[in-house]
Amino acid sequence: MIGKGGRWLVFLYVAFLTVLFLMCSTDLIIREPERKIHQIAVIIEDARSDNYSNFRKGMDQAAKEFNVDVHFITLYDKSDAGQQMELMDREQQDGADALIVVPVDEERVMGKAMAVPVIYLQPKIMEKPGAGTIVIDYEQMGKQLANEMRKDIPSDCPVWMLTDPDGQSGMDRLFLKGADAVFSEEGRTIFVTAWDAEAVFRTAMGALDGNQKVVLLAENPEILTEVSGLLADNPDAAQHVCGIYGRGNTVPILNDLDSGRISGVCVTDDFSIGYLSVRAAVQVLERADSIPVTADIYYIEKENLREPDYEKLLFPIE
Repeated sequence: MIGKGGRWLVFLYVAFLTVLFLMCSTDLIIREPERKIHQIAVIIEDARSDNYSNFRKGMDQAAKEFNVDVHFITLYDKSDAGQQMELMDREQQDGADALIVVPVDEERVMGKAMAVPVIYLQPKIMEKPGAGTIVIDYEQMGKQLANEMRKDIPSDCPVWMLTDPDGQSGMDRLFLKGADAVFSEEGRTIFVTAWDAEAVFRTAMGALDGNQKVVLLAENPEILTEVSGLLADNPDAAQHVCGIYGRGNTVPILNDLDSGRISGVCVTDDFSIGYLSVRAAVQVLERADSIPVTADIYYIEKENLREPDYEKLLFPIE
């Protein structure tokens, strides 16, 4: 038999356990503070899935981990810095907590004063207080690609750089500047021309100063894809080309690299760039230090395309 005092002890013990259970398993007594969902706007020039697929995957992964809502805005007109700055103002007014921007004109866009943190994905470092940066060194990418090309192409084979003067971006110019520095130091013959089919055929067939072989270097992924497809359809012209090189990791480029139509490309880890840009935005919003990060650059050719590390880089799983 439990005495009166014992019954009170049992009652108090049961009551204590009940209160403890409620405290541990519900928010009826202790309500956990709700975590703010940061709104982050990403303003880029072009969001075609083949160019930004891995970039977006990285952002989506970071959005899950850091409790943010990321939405993309693209320019109506290519390389329009004024429009990009207008969109930055609009997103700020619409309540974005932070912006991630790929500037189409680095000096103009990065010089714009903003009331919210801005993370820039840029081709070179520019100091901007209060903003994090993800730096992609396109000049170094051009140098790295040129050094790899020198290992494979004959010393007397001229380099024909294919450009798009009307649509050339700052990253395109830096990329070719880096490659040009390496080839000029070597003393190799270099020609620069606006990309068009006629120019490629004229060069490929040896009409340029009697040269019978040329190597083609495309300044951007779009030109690289077009010239590769063109020469694939014209084998007589292709036999006068001792290599096609460029940058980018779109599906068509990787397919042409795997088939051997493209000789080699330089790429960045787009998944990590997307992830790090969101992480940097959250760090700035939470008043943590966010130092510039320089993206790694990789040279890939057919022989190492299927290596596990490169497959993970090119085809990441969220």
